[in-house]
Amino acid sequence: MRLAVVLGVLAFALLAAPASSDGGISDRLARIVPERMAADGVAGAVVVLIEGGEPVWTGAFGTADPATGRPMTSDALFRVESISKPVTAWGAMRLAETGRLDLDAPVDDCLTRWSLPEGAGRITPRALLSHSAGIGLGDYAARFPPEGPRPDLPEHIAQDVTLITAPEPGFTYSDTGYNLLELVIEDCTGEDFGALMAREVLSPLGMTGASFDWIGADMPVGHDLRGRPVAVYVYPGRASGGLHATAADIARFAIAGMAGADQPVLSPEGVAALHRPEVAVGGLFGFAAQGYALGHFTETLSDGRAAVWHGGQGHGWMSHVHLVPETGDGIVILSNSQRAWPLFATVLRDWSVSLGTAPVGMASVLRAERAARGAIALGLAVAALGLWRAYRDAWCPLPLRVLAGGIALVLILWPLWAATRDYLFLFSILPGHWPWLAAASVLAGLGLAALAIAPRRRG
Repeated sequence: MRLAVVLGVLAFALLAAPASSDGGISDRLARIVPERMAADGVAGAVVVLIEGGEPVWTGAFGTADPATGRPMTSDALFRVESISKPVTAWGAMRLAETGRLDLDAPVDDCLTRWSLPEGAGRITPRALLSHSAGIGLGDYAARFPPEGPRPDLPEHIAQDVTLITAPEPGFTYSDTGYNLLELVIEDCTGEDFGALMAREVLSPLGMTGASFDWIGADMPVGHDLRGRPVAVYVYPGRASGGLHATAADIARFAIAGMAGADQPVLSPEGVAALHRPEVAVGGLFGFAAQGYALGHFTETLSDGRAAVWHGGQGHGWMSHVHLVPETGDGIVILSNSQRAWPLFATVLRDWSVSLGTAPVGMASVLRAERAARGAIALGLAVAALGLWRAYRDAWCPLPLRVLAGGIALVLILWPLWAATRDYLFLFSILPGHWPWLAAASVLAGLGLAALAIAPRRRG
């Protein structure tokens, strides 16, 4: 029973929530970001706080390269991954407002270097922008050295578009869809996507450090879910995740989307159209968003205000931008670590509280941590109970012994299988808790196995 008491104390410690403290949001972030980074093994991060349509605070934390000790700086250039999508959406809307792209015409009207497969149905740029074209996610692991050979965009799409189905009214998040939109834009305009985006969107918005093309800058070193450094890479397509930018660049982009912003790229009506929900979001995305507009996730805050946002996750990198256009509030978080999702959720939770609202949807990642603590405590309790009953030679009916043995096999084997995977969603949302969860599962399995094979009590 001493073992059970010790395990119970450990379980209580795991379930205890951190105490909150008062102070301004910038002071709060300056304190909690390093704490959370250390807890989850996050290499570095840059956070920009926006109030009233202006950046009011920037914090750079951790290291750009832990191997050399190079510190993170506020002007560091990041892979911003899927934040590329809302920026691409601004480019598409710019072309629409200047008469160079019809968002509601079939994409085949523009395509010259590739055509949709038979049976793909009528796909429009608007459907691609809203992830409602019925196209699958695509090969997000298609990465190549910046200076090495890689497939050109039509060749990559031809390989990746096999997941296309008929367009559906529902939401299907798709990197391939945005890469197809890049091809549509190039074929419609006759221009290179990166050059066009630089001239039409990035430069006019003052995003001077941003580029959809590889510029070979001395970037921070990305780190994967196991904390290992990641070699530099590029994707075959750029519209879905190829943007490189500083936190200040993404802050300027967010500010341009605020109500009444003085920006030369889009009309107020065009910006409003980008933020207007086109399709409801379900599945795992439904825990964090209510809808998807054109390049933006959407949600309604607890006080009724509309918020738009987008995040990004690539091999070794994570990013997030959240804004409340009505009031000019926003936040940008960039990290050179794929273990940063709980960090982002913590920052977004506290930022939400500073706005006087309930936590935004992305903060729901923290609920997974609480569930993991409960599962760890349960696993330790099952382990203690099983071992204690086996030690006491307690009798258990044969059907229950068989059931316990089957469950034990699953609890022991699934962590071993998971450890061989390069990526699982579980790793992203529980980078610090995953090893403890796996260990508790194995211990619970051993406890049940002991119960299953213990001899029946005599007499």
